[in-house]
Amino acid sequence: MTVSSELTSPATASEPTPPVPAAEPAPPAGAFDRIAPRLHHYGLGMLRAGLGGVFVWFGVLKVIGLSPAAALVVAVLPFPAGDWFVPALGWAEVALGLWLVSGRARAAALPVLAAHLCGTFAVLVLTPSVAFAHSNPLLLTLVGEFVVKNVVLLAGAVVVLTHPRRTGGH
Repeated sequence: MTVSSELTSPATASEPTPPVPAAEPAPPAGAFDRIAPRLHHYGLGMLRAGLGGVFVWFGVLKVIGLSPAAALVVAVLPFPAGDWFVPALGWAEVALGLWLVSGRARAAALPVLAAHLCGTFAVLVLTPSVAFAHSNPLLLTLVGEFVVKNVVLLAGAVVVLTHPRRTGGH
């Protein structure tokens, strides 16, 4: 018994092959399509600097005792905080901001930043009356908005810290 490398049935061997449709030409690139890659590159840098700047700024306010969020932080903690806690948290935020801007050790920075930002969601669970008006989770208070916006900070941190490094001379 011989095995052929081509196995075709007699009925299909005589059928003509349908023509392959011609590929449509690509539409000409518009101005936005031409500048979008450069905008994306600069946008990532702006996002990195903006996120880092927010962490440094909010951290410094905690360190110097002028953070409007300090009382909220202390109120949400499940343990009694000494006078040292809010400034220490501020220094940690300054360090996180500088770490984010530096772009170094990104694999380690991401879980630390994610843990910090997710920790802020404790307000929603531990003190919902402060975050939601009339006990309605769709009606955020000013504090609730302040906390929920951290979803955007977290998403930005994920984008910045997981973007592949440029290689070569680019």
